Amino acid sequence: MYTVRQLEELSYFSWWDLSYPPLKILFDDWKDVNGLSDDDLDKMMEILTSL
Repeated sequence: MYTVRQLEELSYFSWWDLSYPPLKILFDDWKDVNGLSDDDLDKMMEILTSL
């Protein structure tokens, strides 16, 4: 499962335009550090939108 911190961090990222290269690099690093895949991110977004 995902930590509260990971969900909070993803909610912060969701406010930004991640197509902007420096933000995209930061987001990709965050995904790698947390060992998250795109499927994991989809599941996390489902959790966030259900709150």
